[in-house]
Parts: sequence; C-alpha cells; structure tokens
Amino acid sequence: MSSNKMSSRAQVKKTKNQKVTDKTDKAMGDIKKIGIVSCCLIAILIVIGLFIDTDESYAAGFLEQLPSSFESNVNEYNGGSPGIGSMHTLIGADTSNPIALPWEFYGTDVTTGERLSFIYCVDRSKGMASGHIYTKGDSVKDNIIINDAGIAKSYPGLIYILQNDNIVGEGDANIPAGDNANYVNYYITQVAIWYYLDEVNGYDADSEYRNFTSEEKAVIDADQSFYANKVRELVTGALSYQAPTDDTASKDVIIDTNSITYNMYNDYVETSVIKPISSNTSFESYSVQLSGNINNVQIVDENGNPITGTIEASKGFKVRVPVSALQNNTFTLPLTIVGYFANGYDAYIYNPDDSNAQKALLGIIERPSTPTSITLQVPTINVPNTASNSFLVYGIGALVVIVGIILIIVANRKPKNAKR
Repeated sequence: MSSNKMSSRAQVKKTKNQKVTDKTDKAMGDIKKIGIVSCCLIAILIVIGLFIDTDESYAAGFLEQLPSSFESNVNEYNGGSPGIGSMHTLIGADTSNPIALPWEFYGTDVTTGERLSFIYCVDRSKGMASGHIYTKGDSVKDNIIINDAGIAKSYPGLIYILQNDNIVGEGDANIPAGDNANYVNYYITQVAIWYYLDEVNGYDADSEYRNFTSEEKAVIDADQSFYANKVRELVTGALSYQAPTDDTASKDVIIDTNSITYNMYNDYVETSVIKPISSNTSFESYSVQLSGNINNVQIVDENGNPITGTIEASKGFKVRVPVSALQNNTFTLPLTIVGYFANGYDAYIYNPDDSNAQKALLGIIERPSTPTSITLQVPTINVPNTASNSFLVYGIGALVVIVGIILIIVANRKPKNAKR
C-alpha cells in the first residue's frame, strides 16, 4: 500500500472523527445556550416580581352583615393637617372652582383596628376627621335624613355607585404620577356620591345644603377628563337604579340531587355538572363550601378549571375527588351551597359621635345569603392500587434520563485513534 493511500485513508478517518466531534460540540453548545436562556428568563421573572405593585385594593366588597360601628381614619399622604389630610384635585384643577378632596377616609374595626373600607361623606357642609366613632343607622333604601335640611328621602342609587367603584387598577394610564388606584377610585366615587345626592334632593342652585355650588357643578359638567366622565357615568346609572324589593321568603337555593351522576377517571372521580336554581329571579351568584375528612377535594367549573370564589347563578360546578381517597370506602361528602341575591343588597348611613361631623356612608355592600346543604354519596368503589404502577412510571422516566446522559457523554468522547 502506497504512502499516498494510507495518508488518504487516515485523512478520511480523521474527517469522520472530526465530524462526530463537531456534532457533539454543537449539541453541547446548544444545551448550554438553552440553559443560559432559561436562567435569563428566570432572572427576568424574579426582577418583574420584585417590581410588581402589591398595593391592596379597597374597592367596595360584600359582607353578610355590616358592622354596628367603626372608627374614622384618613390617609395623610404628602403631609396635610393631622387627622384631616391634604387636599387633592383631579377635576377642574385649572379653573377658579377646582373640585378638591382630602386624601381618602376609611373606617376601621373599633375592636381590632383592622381596616374595613373607604367611608364617604354625605354632607359636604360639615367636616370629616379621623378619630370619630360612627354607629350604624338606616338603610339607603329607607326614607332617611342625611343633613340639617331635615328632608327625608331614599337614596338607592348609592348601592349602584358602590357596586361600580372599582374604576381603575394599579398601572392604569389614568392614574396621575404620585397617585395610586385607591385614591383615584375614592375621588371619583366621592364626587359622584355628592353629585347624586344633590340631584335627588333637588335643592336650589345655591342652597346651603348642596354639596356643590352651581359653579362647581358647572365645572364637573364641562370637564372632559377621564375622571369627570366617570363621575357622570356613575351618577347617570345611580339615578336610574331601582333597588329590587327584598323578599326574604323567596330566597331559596334548590339542588336536584337525583340528577347527579359520577364519572371515573384515572386519578379521580368527578360528579356531573351541578347547577343550583332558585324561584327568586334576583338569584345572582353562589359559593360552595366543603366539609368532611376527604383531602384534596376540588370544586371545578363546567370545563374542569378550579374555582376559588363565587360562581355566577347561570353556571354550574363539579366536585372532583382523588381516587386515593376512595380506596374501598363509601364516598360521603357534605356540601353547603350559599346563594346570593341582588334584591338583598343594601348600604347604610352611619351617624358620628359628634354633631359637628357629617354622617358617612360605609363603602361596603351588605349582602345577606341563603345556605342549602346537600350530601354527595357514591357506592363503594374498588380502586386498584396504583402505587406500584406509579413507581414503575417514575423508574422508566429516571432510566430514560440516565440513558440520555450516558449517550451525551459517549457522544462527547473522542475516538481513541483520533489524532489530536
């Protein structure tokens, strides 16, 4: 064999070895790139998490029964008078009649000091300050007197305004620099409440009992800002709102337990869709409460997605129980379905401990509920022991990973006869 042929074969062999090495290097390089990109993405997510605004929202919520009393407090942002706070303007700032409000007032539990919600002034001619104890008065659906004019009227539109007070969220483009969503929502809601009360009371343009003078009202009407537009929307809705009649006798929640069936899957047993109904047309939503000793029971929607809050009355739910909980046991699970009705919504005016302070509206809606209890029960299910199968699956998975690692190491090794 000539030296030229031997040289040629060696060159071919070297080329093949080089190709293997190049492919391995490329694969390892790709793996490194994937690892670097993954680490970068994780780092980005961590940084984003650090900068997410976690301010708690204080939009109006619901309570089964409003508290009998609360203590008034104020957020004193940017200084301001102690107990009163600083004034702030979002409407008419460039006019001679700016609509100025103090930073938000809120109520706290008189026993625990826990913050309850915003509180709203209903008589602008009187002051509001922190440190006053307010006691629960009359429903806004009753004929009530809210100021010294002595005129008794009902104000059901206040319920509508509270239901729609969550106007902006954190990060909204309509939040001015230095402000936050809570204050913008408070400002718009408070202005809407004063405007609505003036409309319902129908005082003369310059009555001492009006919350806004004729000049201030003109500023609000003419202002085309986001804030003024939202005020007008709330007032329009409130004036047309009709509070449903509260008929407690018709508040029922009915479940047809005979129609419930059970489906067996690999890891769990699931009920058919359960949909509560009511003879009350104002049945609006419901929640499901679990009891019993079975762990990891899930409430899911009709598509199998977990549910954590209230459910619209028009939609159903399913109950999902893990197979491990049914090992040769009879499945018995008590459920309580709590129905909520729009005709039970109410809001209340609270009276201060000082006649020189104005009455206030607590920014929480009272929402009585009606509970109904049922018990789900399934005959004994003989469930095979899946533990060994699970270990087998995990073992196979681990073996695949190990083999993959070995292949990468082998592929990365250079042949013994490869020249360096």
